[in-house]
Amino acid sequence: MKRTMATSIGAVLALSMALSGCGGSNGNSNSASSGSSDPAASSASSSQGSGKAVTLKFWGGVPPESGPQDAVDAWNQAHPDIKVEYTRYVNDDSGNLKLDTALLSNQDAPDIFMSYGDERITKRVDAGMATPLDDLIAQSGFDVDDIIGAENVKKFADGHYYYLPANKNVGVTLINKSALDAAGETLPTSWTWDQFAAMAKKLTKGDLKGTAQDPALGSFGDMMLTSDKPIDSFVKDDGTSNFDSPALKAGLELQKDLESSGAMTPRAEAVANKLTYQDALLTGKAATVVSAIFLIRYIKDVQNYPHDFQVVFAPVPQYKEGGNVNNGGGMGDYMSINKNSPNKEAAMQFIDWYLKEGDMAMVPGGRIPTNKHADQAEIAKLLIGDAGNLIDRTSLEAALSGDWTYPTSYNVPAPTELRQVYTEEMEKYLLGAQTIDQTMAALKKRGDETIDSAKK
Repeated sequence: MKRTMATSIGAVLALSMALSGCGGSNGNSNSASSGSSDPAASSASSSQGSGKAVTLKFWGGVPPESGPQDAVDAWNQAHPDIKVEYTRYVNDDSGNLKLDTALLSNQDAPDIFMSYGDERITKRVDAGMATPLDDLIAQSGFDVDDIIGAENVKKFADGHYYYLPANKNVGVTLINKSALDAAGETLPTSWTWDQFAAMAKKLTKGDLKGTAQDPALGSFGDMMLTSDKPIDSFVKDDGTSNFDSPALKAGLELQKDLESSGAMTPRAEAVANKLTYQDALLTGKAATVVSAIFLIRYIKDVQNYPHDFQVVFAPVPQYKEGGNVNNGGGMGDYMSINKNSPNKEAAMQFIDWYLKEGDMAMVPGGRIPTNKHADQAEIAKLLIGDAGNLIDRTSLEAALSGDWTYPTSYNVPAPTELRQVYTEEMEKYLLGAQTIDQTMAALKKRGDETIDSAKK
C-alpha cells in the first residue's frame, strides 16, 4: 500500500533530524517573517548587497522543455545578478518525497518550489517547509488582490500567505465539433448536468459514446457534489461528512444512467483500459469530455493522437441553473519559498516577475497565468499555435474569460481516506453490487467514521 502524504512527511522529518540535527528549526511559527529577525533573510540581504550574483534553485513538476526553461532563460538574460536554475521533480509519490526530503534536510534544497494540490501545500506548511510570504509580498509591492484576487489565495490558520498560485487550470467541456454538427446541436454557453447528459445521449452514435471519464480523476458524483459545494465539498459546515448530499446522489445516478443507456463508457471498462480524457476524445471513443484546458497539448499532438476534427469548448455544467462553479479547474502550481533559503528576497523578486509576465512561457504547454491582467486573446493564440484547424478560437477565448468560482479543499480531515471511501462505495454502485440508497447510507456512515477517527 502506498504511504499517505502524512506518513511520507513523518518519514522525511525523521530523516531530516538525523541528517541535520536541527529538527526544531523547521517548525512553523506565527511570528516567522522575512524581517531582520530571520537569519536566512538577513543572509539574503547581505548576499544581494555584496554585489555577488545570487543563484536560486527552482523546483517544479513540469518538464523544462514545456515552458519552465524558456521562462528561466528569459529571467537570467534580464537579471544577471540573480541566476535561476530549474530542476524538474516528477509529481508523483516518490518525486514529492524527494522534494520533501530536500526541504526538511536542507541538503541541496530548492529556494523556490512548486506544490500541486491543496493537500500537498497544506502538509508542507504544517511541516514548516515554506516561509510566510506576507512581508516579502509587501516589500516587493506585489498586489495579491489586483494580480490574482485575494479570494484565490488561501491564508492559513496563522493568517499568513505561504504560496502564490501560478496556474489557472480552467475547467471546460471539450466537444468533437463534427459530432456536434452531425447531431444538429448548437454549442452551449451555459448548462446544467442534466442538460449535459441529454446532449451526451444525442451525440452517441455507433461506437462513438456521448461522453467518457478518466477514472483516475473522478466521477460525475463528486463532480456534481463540487458543483453544489465548491469549498471543502467532502465535509459539511458542521464538520461531518457531506456524503449524504443530494448533489452527490444525483451525480451518481446520472453516471449510472449514462452508462446503462450506452451513452458513456462504463467505469469498469475505463478502469481496465486505463482510459484517459485525451484518449477518449481524440481517438473517437467519446464525443465530449468534461475536463480542463490542459488537454489542448494533446489536441495539438497529432503524431500520438491523429485526428482531423475540430474541438470546441463549452463551460463546465452546473448543478443548478445560473451557477458559476468551475469544478473542472482551479488555481494551482503553488509557488513557495523554502523556509531555510538564504535568498528569500531574491526568490520573491523572481516570483513577482514570474507571476506578472514570466509564466506566459508556460501557455503553449497548456498552463494559464493567474494574472488577471494577462491578455486572454494572446493566451488563446499561444495555446492554439499552428493548430487552428483543430481548435476553435472563439469558444476557447470565451472559456478563458469566464468569471468562475474555483473549488478548494484545504480543511478536509483525512482527505485521502475520504477519497478512498467514496471511490469504493461509488464503484460498488456503478457495478451493480448495491443500490443507490445502500450506497448513500454506506458513504455517510463510513465518511463520518473516517472523520471521527482523524480527530482522535
